[in-house]
Amino acid sequence: MKKKMPKKKHPLYTTWNGMIARCYYEYHSHYKYYGARGVTVDERWHEFWNFIEDVDKNLPNGYLLYEKGWQLDKDIKGGNIYSLENCVVTTAVENNKLNYEKSQKKIMAYNGIEEIEFVSINSANRELNVSKTSIGSCLKRGNRHKKSGYYFKYAD
Repeated sequence: MKKKMPKKKHPLYTTWNGMIARCYYEYHSHYKYYGARGVTVDERWHEFWNFIEDVDKNLPNGYLLYEKGWQLDKDIKGGNIYSLENCVVTTAVENNKLNYEKSQKKIMAYNGIEEIEFVSINSANRELNVSKTSIGSCLKRGNRHKKSGYYFKYAD
């Protein structure tokens, strides 16, 4: 049987470790964007070698993660779980472009009494004094923003 290298020396260890830390460790600088918002990692991927097996054998274009400039993204397909089913491999440039485009879409805010259309998340943020990350979270989950009482949806 072939001996595995120590996981900390594997080229994808920092990718895996960062994913786990963002989702589960409150001290991580990006926990507030991931774990605090309910983003998790599929149970299978809690084990490093299962993650590597799925990247190598099952994740389309997974081999590109071994090259600089490529990222694992769960948002393109949608979902709050890092898993084989939700993740794609994309360039950092494409990932940032998609996030920017999402922030520029028209959105609707409604609270049962009024409905307001905004040209972007940024404009809703300024006019309602609701953080962009909170609006994005409400858009993704379909839940009501507690402080403002608004629901948010993308305009058709």
